[in-house]
Amino acid sequence: MKKEVVLVFQRNAVLGKVKTRLASGLGEHRALEIYKHLVQLTYSALEEVPLPIWTFFSDFIPESTHPTVERSFVQQGQDLGERMANAFAHTFDSGVGKVVLIGTDCPSLQSQHLLQAVEALDHSDLVLGPAYDGGYYLIGMKSRAAYLFEGITWSTSQVLSQTLQVASQHGLLVTLLAVLADMDTLEDWQRYSRQFGNMI
Repeated sequence: MKKEVVLVFQRNAVLGKVKTRLASGLGEHRALEIYKHLVQLTYSALEEVPLPIWTFFSDFIPESTHPTVERSFVQQGQDLGERMANAFAHTFDSGVGKVVLIGTDCPSLQSQHLLQAVEALDHSDLVLGPAYDGGYYLIGMKSRAAYLFEGITWSTSQVLSQTLQVASQHGLLVTLLAVLADMDTLEDWQRYSRQFGNMI
């Protein structure tokens, strides 16, 4: 049986380069702290997922990482869609049968969501984890479908609906996971802090 892999799209933790919308309200140093916290939460959830984890960094492979990553790559492409399409293509070319991709912006992501996604690919062509902002926090496939990343207006509230429309046009069977909240704006951070307390 071909193996299953989880891909993590992770921005390099560089001051002024992460969580720029948060930084506009909280400052670049605070935004960087919050981003590192989100990365830690993501990998904490991954610890309970018995699958290989491959990390695709935004700009370069750091000399050391915390948490330690299993395999490291650099994202390739001009926009998010092209970078995701290339990551899926590279992974499928490596002989992997199921691929689930996540970012590091979803503090409520749990191991169960990832395991549900992998299981859903037994009977679905595409798995999406919808985000409240109209995007998605997870996408999973078992074969190449580069068209899912073309013509999408990234970083808008239309990402999920446009992706579902393309999937429907190509006759893909889709499974949707639970809707979760991403962490992108000051309002997102304030909501998270009210719910869980200011832990960092």
